Amino acid sequence: MFGNLVYGKFSLKETFWKFGVFGIFAVALVCKIFKSFLLQKLKGMTLGYYYLHVFKFLNMDSAMLLYTIGYFVFAAILVMYSVMLIFGVWRSANEYDKSIWVRRIAKLMIFVVIYIGLKFGL
Repeated sequence: MFGNLVYGKFSLKETFWKFGVFGIFAVALVCKIFKSFLLQKLKGMTLGYYYLHVFKFLNMDSAMLLYTIGYFVFAAILVMYSVMLIFGVWRSANEYDKSIWVRRIAKLMIFVVIYIGLKFGL
């Protein structure tokens, strides 16, 4: 399925809306949930300060370890999925032959969707 997405084998409508808008925000939502659990556990510290000054992998409780791993895994998935989505929408838009304006708008708007998704999730 992801190979078909990257190579633009789905229709532009399906690629943009189903995989683009709904897919990005689904992954970003899960990433945001792990981040909120992690921030609640940190009690006011920022993530950067915690991981640079306080973080000790061997002395963590199991919930903190789960939230940390979950956040970083879904953040990596979000970034990789965003790159795959750019290729998929770009290639699907090149195959779309009904309107040149829809092609261009889809290519532009996928960057906006990814920016908003990354800003929301990370």
